[in-house]
Amino acid sequence: MLRSYAIRAGSIIPADTAPAPRYASPMTGFSEDPQAPYGGAPRDKKSFLHWVQRQEGGRYEFKDGRVVMHPGSSKRHGQIIGDFVRSFGNRLGPPNWRVIPTEVAVEIGDDIRYPDVLVERMVDDGHQVSTASPVVLVEVLSPSSLGRDLNVKLAEYTSLASLEAYIVASQDEPIVWGWQRDAQSRAFPAKPTEISSRDGTIEISALELSLPLAELFRAIL
Repeated sequence: MLRSYAIRAGSIIPADTAPAPRYASPMTGFSEDPQAPYGGAPRDKKSFLHWVQRQEGGRYEFKDGRVVMHPGSSKRHGQIIGDFVRSFGNRLGPPNWRVIPTEVAVEIGDDIRYPDVLVERMVDDGHQVSTASPVVLVEVLSPSSLGRDLNVKLAEYTSLASLEAYIVASQDEPIVWGWQRDAQSRAFPAKPTEISSRDGTIEISALELSLPLAELFRAIL
């Protein structure tokens, strides 16, 4: 069974042992409040995918029948996403693989998420706006997304039969937490693997892939 997690003093810990987070200023980010839907927004996955293509600016997701919005991210957040895309892309590419930042929806049951980085096999012509079969997903933490990325999205993403690895990265220091599907049991571990050394490497065994943290955190190293 997957546990819920929080971050304290730079380390990931079980959420049931973590104090409630405090922030010096109001947080911005997705609203997961079911009482605060976007007016006139679609109420099902199909209509949401049609609707979101007509929006200008902003990042939207679809959760529990409601639209939620992310107003934007920091420059550092964007740089780390770019480094992940570059690092994956230098090792995986056409004609077998597709590496995409942010822009393609992931279908999870009736919900829609937009991960920061998505890796999938190239099994279509690329004109689709969504996928239900990612192989690797990456989220870069921000203060407003911490609980969601480590808990809600962890459960959602690891429910996907195609997924081999889910990686969560800090934007403040070179630390990543990874969950990888076991080759024998095909289950994800309850606890993530933490990699925090400047000389550390993410090993994704299912893809026989190594990603040095020095490549992924050029914005802060």
